[in-house]
Amino acid sequence: MQIISQQGDPTLAEVFVARFRDNDRFLAEFVDARDPDLPADAKWVVIISSQFGCPVACPMCDAGGDYRGDLTRDEMLAQVDHVVTRHGAERLSRVEKFKVQFARMGEPALNPAVLDALRELPIRYDAPGLIPCIATTAPTASRTWLDALCDIRHTIYGDRLFQLQLSVNSTDETARNRLMPVAKLSLPELAMYARRFSAGGPRKASLNFVMTDEVPIDPDVIARHFDPESTCVKITPLNPTNRSVEQHLSTALPPHAPEAADALCDALARHGFDIILSIGDVRENEIGSNCGMAVRRYQSESG
Repeated sequence: MQIISQQGDPTLAEVFVARFRDNDRFLAEFVDARDPDLPADAKWVVIISSQFGCPVACPMCDAGGDYRGDLTRDEMLAQVDHVVTRHGAERLSRVEKFKVQFARMGEPALNPAVLDALRELPIRYDAPGLIPCIATTAPTASRTWLDALCDIRHTIYGDRLFQLQLSVNSTDETARNRLMPVAKLSLPELAMYARRFSAGGPRKASLNFVMTDEVPIDPDVIARHFDPESTCVKITPLNPTNRSVEQHLSTALPPHAPEAADALCDALARHGFDIILSIGDVRENEIGSNCGMAVRRYQSESG
């Protein structure tokens, strides 16, 4: 792995573009991030890519449209190694939360090597605060992968924290298909899987909804399918990317107007759901730390 680009703010997020296999066809990006509102050792987040590009090609994400295949286990862990090495491995023993997110370029559920990387994480990194995080659209082609993920969660991680984020984005199937153009689990199937995954664990599965203009999110539909005992609801704004602008998508949750989510959050709370209102630091948009932006920028600048 060769680092060919680095930019950002060390007090917030730094984005790296790496070349793999000594070939510019195989570029991936990863992020070294922290929460600026917390002490440095309270929360440390590494966000890694699992694929070169992404075959799903969601219209709000810059990672799609130039899919070149899967990263190997070692190529994924090399991204984590780079971030850990730059700070010193000794930091792992004192950081309260060390989150490794498979949530950058790629759909992790379409790469079998992600499962191998998850098995290796607690062996490779002596980090009491390790929290793996999988963000997935739950493609139907990945049913076997999802079953294996559930087994890993229960057998390897047990009562340790393990974050599963299911990208739902809308309660309307037509809108879901537009925002995530891949065959994927239905809402009832997602609810069943979330119950299996979360059973006996310390953390609920997260249902992620990106609030997008003219995209319906019906709290009654959520409550009809999902159980507040096994799932929580995460509400986020639509972050600006080149593709979201090209596709005329805009956020229904402006970063400086969190009250835009009040009605939805109040309705979900009445149904008994825990709610995470996740509005990032607007400086992240300036850094270009949204998925696929760094690779696209590098390719544009390098011709």
